[in-house]
Amino acid sequence: MVAEILKPTVQDLQKDVIELLEQISALMNRASTALSSNSSDNKYGEFQKEVIEAVSNVKELKLRMAIVAPMKAGKSTIINAIVGQEILPSRNAAMTTLPTEIIFDAKLEEPTLTLSAEILAVFQKTVSALQEKMQTLGDEQMQEKIAQYPHLTQLLQEIQDNVWFPPCPETVGREEIIKALTGLNDIIRLCSLLELTKDPLGQLEDVPCILTPFWRSQTTQSEKLGNLVIVDTPGPNEAGENLRLAAVVTEQLQKSSMVLIVLDFTQLKTEAAEKVKKDVQQVINLRGKENLYVLINKIDQRRESDMTPEQVQQFVTAELGIGNASDTKRVFEVSARRAFSAANFMQELEQHPDVEVTQMQTARLLAQEVFGFEWEEELAEATVEEVHKKSQRLWKKSGFESFLERAINALMEQAAPKCIRSALNLSRNRLIELCDDVKLRSSAIAQDAEKLQHEVGALEADLKRLELCHSHLKEVDTIKIQLQQNLKKILEDLKNTAQVKLETFFAQEEHQRADWLKQKDIEARQWFLTPLGDFELFPKWISKRIKSALEFKSSGVIEFTNALEAEEFANQAVVYAKQRAESLLCNVREQTGEEIEQARTGLINFLDKETKPIIERARTRLNEVFQVDLSLPQPSFKANDMTLVKPRIGSQHRYIDQGYEERVVKKREWWHWLWIVPIEVTEKFKRPDKKEDYFTVSLEELIAGINESIETNIDSINQGINKYLDEDFKQRVDVLFEQLDTYLRSYRDSLKQAQTDKNLSLDKQEKLVSELTSLIPEASTKIKKAEAYIEYTDSLIKD
Repeated sequence: MVAEILKPTVQDLQKDVIELLEQISALMNRASTALSSNSSDNKYGEFQKEVIEAVSNVKELKLRMAIVAPMKAGKSTIINAIVGQEILPSRNAAMTTLPTEIIFDAKLEEPTLTLSAEILAVFQKTVSALQEKMQTLGDEQMQEKIAQYPHLTQLLQEIQDNVWFPPCPETVGREEIIKALTGLNDIIRLCSLLELTKDPLGQLEDVPCILTPFWRSQTTQSEKLGNLVIVDTPGPNEAGENLRLAAVVTEQLQKSSMVLIVLDFTQLKTEAAEKVKKDVQQVINLRGKENLYVLINKIDQRRESDMTPEQVQQFVTAELGIGNASDTKRVFEVSARRAFSAANFMQELEQHPDVEVTQMQTARLLAQEVFGFEWEEELAEATVEEVHKKSQRLWKKSGFESFLERAINALMEQAAPKCIRSALNLSRNRLIELCDDVKLRSSAIAQDAEKLQHEVGALEADLKRLELCHSHLKEVDTIKIQLQQNLKKILEDLKNTAQVKLETFFAQEEHQRADWLKQKDIEARQWFLTPLGDFELFPKWISKRIKSALEFKSSGVIEFTNALEAEEFANQAVVYAKQRAESLLCNVREQTGEEIEQARTGLINFLDKETKPIIERARTRLNEVFQVDLSLPQPSFKANDMTLVKPRIGSQHRYIDQGYEERVVKKREWWHWLWIVPIEVTEKFKRPDKKEDYFTVSLEELIAGINESIETNIDSINQGINKYLDEDFKQRVDVLFEQLDTYLRSYRDSLKQAQTDKNLSLDKQEKLVSELTSLIPEASTKIKKAEAYIEYTDSLIKD
């Protein structure tokens, strides 16, 4: 039956389901009208509203695609090309640090940036934290820290002078949006460079959202593009080593149906290849391989000796471990520069069809792509029609048309089935309830009053048994206690793993051997470059300048020659330790999720066993079919922003023995010419001790702060688990019983309504029964059709 009524593609399935849901909505409206003389009309009216919402969800299916670039590979240009105009900020230095959501809306005339109250509050706190940090740093230190980012100088001055103002909650217009996003991204970059130990950005849960119109090519699936949601996401290394946005980036990747990794074609076989491989693996660890795709950009720079598309496919599958050699749907090749220059020109031409080509703002960029080194002369002589044809050809050569079509199809295959199944399940259940109500009520009208009263009493007895079952569910507490024990063990293991010991900052047992470290200074420095198990503290986070001057004492104190180096070391140590701890906490959240999932399954099985007999008795007695599914959500644990107390930097001085020196002096001695003639004498003099200032950082103090913060975060996870078990877990059990109670009451109310119907005249009873029974065949047909669609949709999800 499925094969007969279903078409092969997901898009066709979507259309068929929308048509069915609209028919079900009409049926619910008919039921509400037909039964308007009684209290059931509002019930079926509510059913219709639910189905209408389900239709909207399937029609406006959100196709969510996250785009990540492990290196600077033209990610912003790719997004701008899809939009058809420059809407994201871009510069030579890495730009994207804050994930940004772009939602396409064909009805809009201008793009609009929306910033939630939460985002604005977090950035206001961040600016305050920056101002506090600036007070502790001198101008010279601040300029040194931002030396590689000169464009931050003005922002630094504005924040320092307290004249920086946050963007508005809503910003309209392309240029203003770019300005607002540039400001937010620069603040995040500044936080990284100034190394804030108290960073409000770790609290960020929401992301900026841009609603934008888009350019439609004649062949692009524009109706699907209208449902596309792109998330511009910083890559694993693009956001900078010290940025604290891991949580929000992870959340955005996990919410996306497709994660698209952008790679630079010109860098695939350079020293960057290994770096790309490592960065891609980080994305796989966050999101998994199943929904991962690769977009190779800058193919316009392919030369005859470069890799062919087939070789690129082999490289991706072999080196990055994505898909297999035969899975060509995983890799797209494009030229974002070509696509953007073509789309940008064609969009301007659509908006201003009568403009001269030389007056068009987008013509120069396009001409450079299509006319070569004589582009200025060619552009001056070309007509609008000629340049338009060139833009169309360039768009096709860019690979974007094929990329968008294939990407949207892949998104449909990923996202559509789950949304469609949810809508079908809801509508089928409402149809079953309608059908059951109508059958029961139309049949009950013909029964005698005594029998009706008996059935009403039996259902009320079922309701009491259900209530009694709910109040005596001791097994729920047993499941909860067992789960708490399992999770406690996980958290104890986490404490043991996460706590830092002084030994692990250098090497096991060697920290006591200070003399050995002094004698073998070169070897000691080499240790800083060696991974120590899973905990690489010194290797990457200490700058080269600090490594060369670092001196370690047996007391766990590190000395520096100036305050700037000591400050930099302390900040880098705190940031790295925080990132390591957060990585461990992330793994533990996955473990707790698995444990809770197992407990949830056990609870579902138990509740099904306890409640099914009650429902079965009612069903047998009333000859009805009833089914309900329990759905318990996974808990959401929000990690506290780990505030590690920076170790105190001690300022001390010492006196260094400068030794002795010889000098020749003239003296008069009695024995040499009776003091008359001086004689030259060589004498030893002690040089004055040299006073030397030095600065120290105590590792013991640092480690104590790290461990205290880790324990605080573990306690936070424990509180989150207890809240879930005490509230959400119990609440969902209560919801199940409320649903069962509602269904049994519905049966009872149908019988009571039938008792009222018996008071009608015979003509009116016959007319009512006729109206009721006329609904059954249509409802039954639609139930079967919905079940067939559900069966097919489930097969798509399993595949």
